[in-house]
This record gives sequence, structure tokens and C-alpha cells, in this order.
Amino acid sequence: MPTLHVNDIEMYYETRGEGKPLLIIWGIGGEIPPLIDRLAESTQGKYRLILFDNRGSGRTDKPDIPYSISMMADDTSGLMTAIGIEQAHVIGISTGARIALSLAAEHPKQVKSLILHVAAARSPDKEDKDAAASFERLRAAMTQPGFMEKVLAYPPTIESFFRQFEALREFDGRSLLGKIQCPVLIVNGTQDASTPVRYAEELEAGIPDSRLILVDSDHLFARTTPDLLITPVLAFLNEIE
Repeated sequence: MPTLHVNDIEMYYETRGEGKPLLIIWGIGGEIPPLIDRLAESTQGKYRLILFDNRGSGRTDKPDIPYSISMMADDTSGLMTAIGIEQAHVIGISTGARIALSLAAEHPKQVKSLILHVAAARSPDKEDKDAAASFERLRAAMTQPGFMEKVLAYPPTIESFFRQFEALREFDGRSLLGKIQCPVLIVNGTQDASTPVRYAEELEAGIPDSRLILVDSDHLFARTTPDLLITPVLAFLNEIE
């Protein structure tokens, strides 16, 4: 089981394929097997996928301290350095999109291009009632005894879930948007109750070299219909390369 010591934790990571580095930062639920499999198949021989578990999730350590998005971005930066990756294309999904945004703003030399999926620069639940209800459903489900063990291969603990969840809710990255120097693709869903469209539009308006693609789907389409994400991602990467 490949792990590396980064900052104050042991981080689990794995790689798939060969080629230019393509780093994936997961959300609170961790890895998305259908997306990994389709992405590995679609990029075979062109990209090396780097997958890892964030602080507090999966096979990475879950220290009993408060987490922040900036802290997890620093973990990601440290992991890249430890693996020997100077620069990568980066995909961030949900909470991982916040981490990716922070990584690109705070460690710009490490990010060649940025793909933000079901993303926002801040927590919609604080001012949108539908988002608040969606966040509450997630919190209730993930803290139901035995639920995470049924739906996730490597679930967080309830305690580490709460730490990640609070990091997500407390993050406000609007001041970081103008600092992002690389090309950015934003792919969000029009039916995503937890991340209304106006939050994707806020990202596009704030990031200098960005474009927004809206898909007629919900927050989970990377899991249920991964090609809806993979197709625009590959077109974007082909342009960059």
C-alpha cells in the first residue's frame, strides 16, 4: 500500500497509466470508481493519473485536529513534491474543487491547468435554502451508523467526515480567484441543488482564463454518467497540450 509522509500525516496515493501527470482531488466521499476506470481507459498512453486520499478520508491519516481547505491544498502540494511531480493538470471534484482552487492560487507553479467540477468558491448552504437542505441530507446520511461502510470502499470516520465537512462549509475562496494563472475549465450541473448555477458563474467571472460548461444533470454525474465530465475534460486538455 503506497503511502508517503507529508506534513503531519501519512498519505495514501496510487498512479495509473503513463504520460503527463493528471492529478485528481476527490470530494468528501472519496474515490469514484466508474470515473477512474473510464478516465484511465480514455487517456491510456497519454496521461498518468495520480489518485490519493485527502486528509481525513480513505487510507490517509485522520488526525484529531480541525481541517481547512488550505491545509489540504498544502497536503496536495507536498504529495506532488514527494512523488517528484513538478507540475500537473489538476481535476478537483466537489470539496476537491475547493482544494484544487486553493492549490492553483497558493502553489501556482505546480498547476498546469485546472478543472473544477461541481464547484463553488464558497459554501452555498449559508445563503441558499435548497443548498442548505442538500447539505443537511448529506450530513444526516453520512453520520447514520453503518451508512458510509455500505456505500464507500474506504470511508472516513464520522469524526473525520465532520472535520472535512466543516472545512468545506467554512471555506471562502473568492479572494483567491484572481490569483489563478492557469487555464481553467468549470463543469457543473444545472440540476445540482447543493451548488446552484450562480456559484459556477461566480467562478467563471472571477478567474481570468476560465470557461464554464453546464451539463443538464445533478451533483453526482461524475459517478453516474462519467462521460458527461470526461468528454469536455479531454477536449480541454487537448487544447492545452
